Amino acid sequence: MGLFDIFKKRDEGNTFDSLPNLKNYRIYIFLKGGEFSKVKAQMDEYHEIYITEAAFSTQLYMLGDTQWTYVALTLLPDVAELPPTWDYLNILLWMSDTAESSFAYAFSDQKGELPLIAERDWNNQYGDSCNGIANGKYFYAAVPDQNVTWNQSVPNQFDYEGYLREKYGVDVRQAI
Repeated sequence: MGLFDIFKKRDEGNTFDSLPNLKNYRIYIFLKGGEFSKVKAQMDEYHEIYITEAAFSTQLYMLGDTQWTYVALTLLPDVAELPPTWDYLNILLWMSDTAESSFAYAFSDQKGELPLIAERDWNNQYGDSCNGIANGKYFYAAVPDQNVTWNQSVPNQFDYEGYLREKYGVDVRQAI
């Protein structure tokens, strides 16, 4: 059972819009496995389908000499009607289809802004939901419905990057 599998307390007062708007964030998606050219083709296909709704431009990189590829996303100045966080989670789900493993990580250098981590909910047979941490709380997001269920807070000292190193063996600072 993973970190995001347990939801005990629920705060129904929050909505999808209360996720970070990502305006001041560095935004990444990490993907393990698959050839770089196939990952690029999948990202290009995403942009072709969602061209009018896209909130990000993207660039693909290899993470050193590892099996990981990462997508660096840049928030576009004129974001379409969809909240950028919705597009971000949608890209994560899209790219996770062919990845052995994947996660999203976004952080800000501005004081007081907490990181966002999201993982595809592999227990969902439809592949359209994520578990994660945002605003210092655990969340479950049903992406097509743009619905978020909030859970308990993470400890103030929670080590976001340490968690990703431990779970995935990835030092996200190599991408920065």
